[in-house]
Amino acid sequence: MNKEKIIAEKVKLAEWADTLKSLSEDVWFKPLKDGSWGTADVISHFISWDQFIIDYRISYLLKDESFPSVPVDVEEMNKKASDYARAGILKDDLIDEFVSVRERLVSHLEQIPDALFDQPCPGKEHLTVKEYFSGMIEHDQKHKEQIDSFLKEQIN
Repeated sequence: MNKEKIIAEKVKLAEWADTLKSLSEDVWFKPLKDGSWGTADVISHFISWDQFIIDYRISYLLKDESFPSVPVDVEEMNKKASDYARAGILKDDLIDEFVSVRERLVSHLEQIPDALFDQPCPGKEHLTVKEYFSGMIEHDQKHKEQIDSFLKEQIN
């Protein structure tokens, strides 16, 4: 996946998220399946990870520095995202925050020189920049498909 496709996919997810404003509050928070997150949790999860990528990945790519060794407790990060989504923030505000953070992410992606996408990630030579961001697209798509499937079930 090239830089333009990665950017297009990132933008497309934000546009899709904006359509979720029409969901009722109970569907917004309802678990996608037993024991799982609701749509609100996933959108908040996107915010957390986009911010992480901006702070600890793209900024280092632009400076041509190795990714910092940041201790990432994925479970804790995801729990905080879920807690945030359920702490009283309005659905439209959470979606708007996601769209805003995603727009910043895209703006930063646009600053990465095209040639850098074929280079190894600094400090993670087993992975190219293109492969790293393609993996993030796959992550986005997995969650989008979960939500879309859930919403289809809610209609039927």
